[in-house]
Amino acid sequence: MNRSKSSFVSRALRSGHSVAVILTLLVSSIQAVPQNATGRILGTVFDEQGATVDGARIVVTNTGTSGRWETFTGNHGTYQILDLAIGNYVVTAEHAGFTKVVSSPQSLEINQTLRLDFRMRIGAISETVTVADDAAQVETVNPTVGGTVTGSTIQNLPLNGRDTLDLALTEPGVSPALPSVYGATVPTGKVSVAGGRDNSVTYLLNGGNNTSFSYGVPVMDPNPDTVEEFRVLENNYTAEYGRSGGGIVTVVTKSGTNHLHGSLFDYLRNDAFNANDFFNNSAGLARPVLKRNQFGGTIGGPITIPHLFDGRDRFFFFFGYQGQRQSSVTVGNATTTYTPAEITGDFSHSVNNGPDSNVAAFLQAHPYFQANVELAAKAIMDPTTIDPVAQAYIKGGLVPTTPTGVLVPNGTALPRARLAMVAGPRACRTHSTLEVWMERPLPGSCAGPRTRLRTPVNAPP
Repeated sequence: MNRSKSSFVSRALRSGHSVAVILTLLVSSIQAVPQNATGRILGTVFDEQGATVDGARIVVTNTGTSGRWETFTGNHGTYQILDLAIGNYVVTAEHAGFTKVVSSPQSLEINQTLRLDFRMRIGAISETVTVADDAAQVETVNPTVGGTVTGSTIQNLPLNGRDTLDLALTEPGVSPALPSVYGATVPTGKVSVAGGRDNSVTYLLNGGNNTSFSYGVPVMDPNPDTVEEFRVLENNYTAEYGRSGGGIVTVVTKSGTNHLHGSLFDYLRNDAFNANDFFNNSAGLARPVLKRNQFGGTIGGPITIPHLFDGRDRFFFFFGYQGQRQSSVTVGNATTTYTPAEITGDFSHSVNNGPDSNVAAFLQAHPYFQANVELAAKAIMDPTTIDPVAQAYIKGGLVPTTPTGVLVPNGTALPRARLAMVAGPRACRTHSTLEVWMERPLPGSCAGPRTRLRTPVNAPP
C-alpha cells in the first residue's frame, strides 16, 4: 500500500515537473515579444473648461476589421491602447453628463504613436459630436527618427523589377548599397542607412527577423501588391529594437478585412518598346532581347463558410502570388579582342593597317619568338612558340575574336544562382562564356578565358 502511494506521488511529482517546464516555456514564449510592427493610440480627454475628465470610456475601432479595444481614462484624463495593427481607426469617447465624441478615421502607421485628444461638452450621452480634426502631425512621444512608405506610394511609384524595398531610397539618409567586392555571386545589403554599413541593416517582416545572417540582406522580399507599408528607422530606436547599428527596415504585409478584395496584374517589358543600345548600333548589332512578364494577384477577406461559419469581425485571410517569365540578352561594354590574324601571332595590320610597333620591338628583342628578322619587323611571331595551353584555348574557341578587334558581348542573362554555377570551373564550356569573361575573376573559377593572351608564349629558360 505504501509502495503504491509512493509511486503515485513520484509520478505526480514527475508530471508536475513536466507541467511546470511546459508552463515556463509558454510564459517565456509569451514574454519573448518580437520587434514591434504595430502602433499605439493615446491622448487626453478634457471638458470645455480645460479640466481633465477621469473615467471616460474610450473605444478604438478598426474600420477594416471592426476590431474593438476599450479602456477608461485615468486620474489625469489620459488613455493609451498599445499593440494596434496598422490601419485606419475611429476613436470614441463617452462619459455620463457629456456628449459622445467620435473622431474621424485616422491612419496608424508602423511604430507610430498616434495622439488623439478630445474636448467633451456637457450634454446627453445620446448626442454625438464628430471631430474632423486630424491627429497631431508632430511626434512628441516616440523619439525614433525615420520615415514611412505607405501603400499608396508603393502602388503608384514605378519600380523596375517590382522590388518594394527600392522605395526606401525615397527616404532621407538612405543610399544604395555599394557593389560587392567579392563578385556577383556574393550579395550585398540592399541599402545603407544614415551612413552605416549595408550589411548592418536589420530587416523585419511583420515583426519577425527577416535578415540573412550570412550577408545581411532580406531573406524574403514580398511583392508590392502584398505590402501594406514599411518604415525605415534611422536613429534613436525604442527598447524593442537594436539588433544592428545600421538602421532598421520593418515591413508589414496586408491583411484581410470584412470585405472581399483582390487584384490582378501583369507588368510587361518588351524590346519592341525599346531603342537599340548605343554600342550595338556602332557595332551593327541587333537590338538586345528583353521580354519580361511579372504577373500575379492578391485576394483577402473574411474566412466564411456559408450556412456554417461566419468569420466577419473575427477571422481573416490574405493571399498573394507573383510569377515572372523573362527572356533577355545582356549587353556588355565594348572591349578590345583579337582579330583572326592576331590570334595566330600576326600583328602586321593591327595599328592603322600597319604592324604593331610594340610587338615588333618585342620580337626583335627576343628572337626566340621569331628568328626571321623581316617577319619580326612586321610584328609576325612564330605561331609554334605560343604556349600549348593557350593553343588549346584557341583551338577550343574559348578566346573570342572579331574581324575589327572590338567586341560588344551579348549573352543570355542568367539569374544570380545560375551565374554562380557559370563562374565555377565548368563555366568555360557554357554558352555564356563571354558573360563570365567580362566578370572579375572569382576564387575557384577557371582562369583561362579570363586571362588576356597578349604574351601567350613561354620564354626560354
